[in-house]
This record gives sequence, structure tokens and C-alpha cells, in this order.
Amino acid sequence: MKPLSYLIQYWALELLGLIFRLLPPGFSRCLGSILGLLAYRLGIRREVALSNLKRVFPDRPQRWRKAIAGRMYNNLGQNLAELLRFPLMSGADVREIVEFRGSEHFDQALKKGRGALLITAHFGNWELFGAAIAGAGYPLSVVVYPQHNRWVDESLNRLRRGKGVEIIYKREAAREIFRALKQNRFVAILADQDAGPNGIFVDFLGHPASTARGPAVFAIKSGAPLLTGALVRNGPARHIGYIDPPIYADPSAPAEAEVRRLTRLITDNLCRYIRQHPDHWYWVHKRWKTKPH
Repeated sequence: MKPLSYLIQYWALELLGLIFRLLPPGFSRCLGSILGLLAYRLGIRREVALSNLKRVFPDRPQRWRKAIAGRMYNNLGQNLAELLRFPLMSGADVREIVEFRGSEHFDQALKKGRGALLITAHFGNWELFGAAIAGAGYPLSVVVYPQHNRWVDESLNRLRRGKGVEIIYKREAAREIFRALKQNRFVAILADQDAGPNGIFVDFLGHPASTARGPAVFAIKSGAPLLTGALVRNGPARHIGYIDPPIYADPSAPAEAEVRRLTRLITDNLCRYIRQHPDHWYWVHKRWKTKPH
């Protein structure tokens, strides 16, 4: 039954994309918002989101947490609308709606010639963030997890490639990341999800969470800087892309201690954005699933 269900999912996504592209941008975002709020009302992973919000904000009233969760679903619906409209958007269109703050850190990294590791989260419209970076002329590769549904996976990657983004699959990430950095490319990694038993535990929004070692390890071995950042909605059709100052590895430090230091620094930066804009983060993920020994 899976091939049939996957085919239905694929054609549903294609039909939705067609509808979003036929509508004017404002109506498309409005429809996306409605679909996001419908998912919230239907309870799709709503309890996971509310449980995570309670863990991080135990002193806030439940109505506040529900409002944040509702706005998150609203944001996810708009993300989907904007993503599926990528074929209609030129580079100039993307530059029109995304303003960068801190892009000088991109320029400095390019001059050093070692590329950079761009670390962000499932926050705001992370897909548009990548499209905007590539649209601004920066060579960008993105590490992605393959979808179980290969038709949906191919469809999403077509949208990304259509905006000048190179795809690096997680299963072959190490070799391809080093290749991209040697070519002075930027490599974007989403570093806010549970990393399982092989992760390193650092504080994430006040609680120890298993976090991927990869970004720190790549920075140590390549000498490339770590640049954290996030895309923040600034109105119905505007976004601000924030880029933080670079973080460099100390090659003379003990390896494990340096992995922990770098992972803690980039995680703290990501958590700062989440605390400032809690409705932007992907609360439906089981971030604290893996427990410390």
C-alpha cells in the first residue's frame, strides 16, 4: 500500500503547488495560513508542540503556549505556500522580500577561501533562507535528509535546485561537505534536531539535548568558520536574514573539548533566536527524545 499512498501524497503536493502558483502571492500566503491553522485544529502533532512549549516555558500560562503553537502552525502554512511558489520567483523577487543583516560575514568568509558552515534551525522559513543566500550570489550547498517518499523528495529538491541550491544528502554528507568547503562554497546544516545516542549533550532551551557533532567536527578538520543565523518574518511578505559573527575552531585544543565548546556556542546562538521569536521554531519535533546517560 505504501507506493500508492506515496503517489497520492506526491500528487496532492503537486496539486497544492499548482493552486498556490495560480493565486496572487497574498492570497497564497493566506491559504497557507488557513491550512496551517487547520492542521493545528485537527491536532496534527499539536500535543508534541504544547508539551515542548510547557517544558521550555513552564511559567507561562497555557493560553500563551496555545497561542504560540497556533502562530507556529500559521507560519508553517505560509512556509509551504512560499516554498511551492519558488518556480514563479526570480532571484530579484527573492532579494525583494529578504533583507540580510550581517552579510559582511559571508563576504569575509569567501575572501578567506575555505568556505563556511552555515548553521541554522527549523526556524522561520528555512527553505527561503537558503534560496535567498543563493539568490544573493553566494555558492550554497544544503545538507538534507531524504524523504521516505522518493517522489516528494525529488519534487522538493527540484524546487531547491531551481533556486541555485546544491543538494548534499545526509548519507554521503562527510565527503561532499569537505568537497564543497574546498571549493569555497557555503554548506548549510540544520542543527536543531535530536541526534540520537551518537550526539553530544548540550543545553538546548534550558534542557540537555542530544546535538549533532558534525558541524563542530567539520569546522575543526577544515578550518572553515561556523556562521549561525536565522530568517525572521518581518510582516506579511518580508523577512530579515540575520547572520552572526563567525566562530572559529581552535585546532590546538583537545578534540572532544573543542567539539563540545563549538556545539555549545552554535546551539546558544540558535536558542537565542528561538527565545526571541518562539512562534518561529518547529516545536512539533521531539527535540529531547534521547535522554542523557
